[in-house]
Amino acid sequence: GKIGTLKISTIIQLACVVLDTNTFAYKQKYYRQTKGGAMGSPFTMILANIYMLEWEQKLIQHQKIHNGIYGRYIDDVFMTSNLTREQIQKLLDETTQTDPNIKITTTISQTLDYLDVTIESNNGNLTTSIYHKSASEPYILPYSSDHPRHVHINILNNALVRAARICSNIEDFDMERLSIEMILLVNGYPPKFLHEHIKNFFVKYNAMNVWTDLNSQSYQQLHDELLYKPTRREQKVQVESNGTSSKKSTNHENKNQIYLHYTFETGPSINFKKEYRQIWEKFYVYPGSRLRNTRLILGTILNRTLQSLLIHKKPKREILTKMESTTRTTS
Repeated sequence: GKIGTLKISTIIQLACVVLDTNTFAYKQKYYRQTKGGAMGSPFTMILANIYMLEWEQKLIQHQKIHNGIYGRYIDDVFMTSNLTREQIQKLLDETTQTDPNIKITTTISQTLDYLDVTIESNNGNLTTSIYHKSASEPYILPYSSDHPRHVHINILNNALVRAARICSNIEDFDMERLSIEMILLVNGYPPKFLHEHIKNFFVKYNAMNVWTDLNSQSYQQLHDELLYKPTRREQKVQVESNGTSSKKSTNHENKNQIYLHYTFETGPSINFKKEYRQIWEKFYVYPGSRLRNTRLILGTILNRTLQSLLIHKKPKREILTKMESTTRTTS
């Protein structure tokens, strides 16, 4: 059989190559991982999901029969149940025994933290709010950093969207909004900037009375709209699953566009993009110009961070030498 253009046997061979060549260098020595896969590897993530998919089938079928909720993100599982604590624990113990390679730690409670969400059961009704780890620091990208202004706007907007998606009641959302404002103020964001873009957020979703009057009905509409609105990643997956794809035009494919990139910096060059466009429109797109119908797209390149300058992820070149294979025999 085939998956796409690759034979299944070829995929298995490639998987073996990846799993058998997990090597790294530390203190002038090479090490090879003999079990599992490298953390952060896209292949390891896919393989782990395949492995867990097989392991979790019994739990999924059980939840379907008992009308319970089942969800999993990588190796974190969330379930709801009307069974007793003893019955739930017995079910989990039986599932664990099917594969000794998987060790699970269980938490059974009316209120628990799952990923970045706190979930509470009140007489069968689930309420959700944002979970903040006690060790987390109120740090976010400073307003004074060398980033285009739209990056700071996106930070605020994404935080508000996340709060509206997760918080099931308006009181928790409003507290989260205040927390977002305080964190951004601490990191140098001007009050005028925050007020303007928070207002833009509520205007965009026609929910100003959520901000001004804490209107519960309007918040429920906002919550439902954002909760069920697919993310860009979900939209991409849906398009791919439908067998259609969109291909971005390159510079050569679209001759009516010019792409220019410059290194973004605060200070005297903060208005470079605006001033460049003024020069472009004045001297290049005048009536009768060949460039009149050409679109100029200015992109930004960020300066290297201290992390990229000081942290070396790859070993030094002199130890990246070919390793001769050795054969060990036992008598």
